[in-house]
Amino acid sequence: MEFLVPASALAGLEAAAASGEAAALVELAWQLRQRDSTRALALCEQAGAGLAPALQARVALTRCEIAALQGRFDAAEGLLAEARRGDPALEGDALLAEAGVAKARGQRERELDAYARAAACHARGADPRRQALALAWLAYERSFASPTDADAPVTDPAAAAFADAAQALPLSRRDPARAAELFLRAADAARHWGLLRHALVCTINAGTALQGLGEFDRAAACYDQATLESRAAGWPALIGACETRLGALLKEIGRLDEALVLLGDALASLASVPPGINKANACAELAQTLLALGRGVEAVGPMAEAIAMYRAARSTDNLTVNLLGLARALSAAGQIEAARQALAEAEQLITQHGFNALAAGVQEALTEMHRRHPHLPPPPGMSLPNAALHHGEATLAEGLKIAGWKAPASLHVALAEDWAAVGDMTRAYGHARQALALKDGEAERMRLSQTPTALRRGPMPAKAGATAAERLLSPKEREVLVLVARGYANKEIATALAVSDETIKSHLKKIYAKLEAGSRKHAVTRARALGVIGVAG
Repeated sequence: MEFLVPASALAGLEAAAASGEAAALVELAWQLRQRDSTRALALCEQAGAGLAPALQARVALTRCEIAALQGRFDAAEGLLAEARRGDPALEGDALLAEAGVAKARGQRERELDAYARAAACHARGADPRRQALALAWLAYERSFASPTDADAPVTDPAAAAFADAAQALPLSRRDPARAAELFLRAADAARHWGLLRHALVCTINAGTALQGLGEFDRAAACYDQATLESRAAGWPALIGACETRLGALLKEIGRLDEALVLLGDALASLASVPPGINKANACAELAQTLLALGRGVEAVGPMAEAIAMYRAARSTDNLTVNLLGLARALSAAGQIEAARQALAEAEQLITQHGFNALAAGVQEALTEMHRRHPHLPPPPGMSLPNAALHHGEATLAEGLKIAGWKAPASLHVALAEDWAAVGDMTRAYGHARQALALKDGEAERMRLSQTPTALRRGPMPAKAGATAAERLLSPKEREVLVLVARGYANKEIATALAVSDETIKSHLKKIYAKLEAGSRKHAVTRARALGVIGVAG
């Protein structure tokens, strides 16, 4: 049985399975294990219990992969052991499944060891595709800890989905535009070969790279696709990852209160997920949002928690980014020496791994530090009137070195204010003019991505165990909430809808329960963040 088949081969498998023959049902289930997990499980049931040992082992392995993605770890471990007992010849595929279980459980050493053993096992077999996949998968996972340029030629088209992603990872911090292209190419290949989890991760990573360039509309499109697919699959780790990135996008376009709500939902989605990169990302974005809200002291805790998880996962680029965030949070909390230590480690990692696109972040953190604490000694060789201007202009200079980078209007506004404060109105006006020009472009990008489609459409239909973020209001409840958002009192809503005041109170009680809100304002904020109602009500 092939480990993967292209999308074009599914029609043939469907036709064979239509006969009801057990082997055909098992093979189709195996190829649908990520493409359509629900149907794959149904096909396993249809195949029955009286299967030959090899087929029964394949069914167990199919169920194992799905259980791991659904966060049912004990079940996944039991099914993995069952598959191994049923067919020792399945060991190579079982090792790849074990790597997936270990990844879902945050067991990094076990994951890498399983990939390495799978590559060795398949090297002794007769299927070069499985060996190529195992090697490419291992190289991709290792690239998180050692982000080096992965330019070794890969001839297998399925393995290319991992090779492109491995190449994109270091470029995310050097050439984000190129990284986004590679991630999207990897995502397309992964979908074609039925590797939906990898496709979603690459799509999210492409959106993150694009967001860093200021391409908010394209980033939102990536998050839309990943959000809808992960919700349809019902995979909590991916749902949480998508909510995290959507929260980060809302933060980026200035919708901080809504970002805070969505990031809280992301952490709720990830509550059953072991510590790892997804949970670390949610903690980090929560901390960044708190910073943007001026709550730097509160940001220190979640940022430190995120950094501990990045260290454990050996995610070098994420660690570097969030050391910069920790430095900003510590500076806001008045812990200058600790902030300097975090910056020094970040600079060391930038130099060591060539994360040139993060150099602007170092200067940005130093700018904030000197604005908050003007008594700090100036940097060596400073030629501008003060340290905040020195580092602010350096932020702009470093950013402009990045291909495709768009300076945020806020940077020029801050520089205009700083130059005006020292009496250099010529430079102040120059930055002010650039800020105005950029604001026009930003307004258009913000309009395009004002509410990402995944939020506008609202959550997927309710299902067992759905969170509040996944439950839609009824049409009547939504109608009531729209009027609440417009400032209508209960009596006015009752008049507008031609119902009694008690009916409106009943609707509001249900709305509060579904949205887990404690007030009218809270309900409106949560509904907007979740896309149940639009921003304008």
